[in-house]
Amino acid sequence: MSNKLIDILDDEKKVADLNDDYHYRQSVLPRLEKLRQLIWNENIPGITNDEQDKDLDFVRILKEDLKTEPHHRLTPLEMKNCNKLWKKYK
Repeated sequence: MSNKLIDILDDEKKVADLNDDYHYRQSVLPRLEKLRQLIWNENIPGITNDEQDKDLDFVRILKEDLKTEPHHRLTPLEMKNCNKLWKKYK
């Protein structure tokens, strides 16, 4: 891996991958934050604080992975779980 900016910018694939990662995170992170806020702000009868904490941890871990691992993508199972959480707290 090069430390020179010119070497990094000359590699079009690296730049394209960085752009793809950036756009993916820009698309997904705000949605995960919205889900986190929805879970945090709701007091729904029948949902315990422990369950709410577990759901918040799940979303927090997903957000952290996306921030620290640029190439990480949500799996279909993670997306399905997020959709279930959205319906649960909506």
